Amino acid sequence: MAFVGHMSVIQYRAGFATWWRAVCLVTAFFMVRECLAPSATIADTVDLDIADGLEIRGIISLQLEAFRRGHAAQAYSYASPGIQAKFGNPERFFSMVKHNYPVVYSPREFEFLDLVNVSGIWVQKVMFVDTVGDIYVGHYPMERQTDGKWLIDGCFLTLGEDKNI
Repeated sequence: MAFVGHMSVIQYRAGFATWWRAVCLVTAFFMVRECLAPSATIADTVDLDIADGLEIRGIISLQLEAFRRGHAAQAYSYASPGIQAKFGNPERFFSMVKHNYPVVYSPREFEFLDLVNVSGIWVQKVMFVDTVGDIYVGHYPMERQTDGKWLIDGCFLTLGEDKNI
């Protein structure tokens, strides 16, 4: 059996694998941190035409209302073409939201927060409270269509700093 210093090759390789996993985890941590908490130079609250801001909030509100009423096709209609292509049909989209985003599908309450520009993409933040009182922040990237209409281009959730209301 070959030895490297005071370790066998097997011990050396196991140590390298552990070290490599740690490097990958640290790198992933910093990449996620950059996405979730961008610096002030990347994500500033920027003035947007009042009508656009109201339309963005209106589209999100309409989609949340469609979820509440169980109207899959209507909820799907507020999603961008890219999201629609990803899911293929209203029922698949609706089922995904219902099972993977229960706080979005059926919030106890919600409140609009800041509308920010992140690297040229408008992102509407929405605070959600789930049925047990846990707080989440939804980040809705918005996409302006060629006809000027705004559509939702996804949603990702982060756990709010206040854990419970």
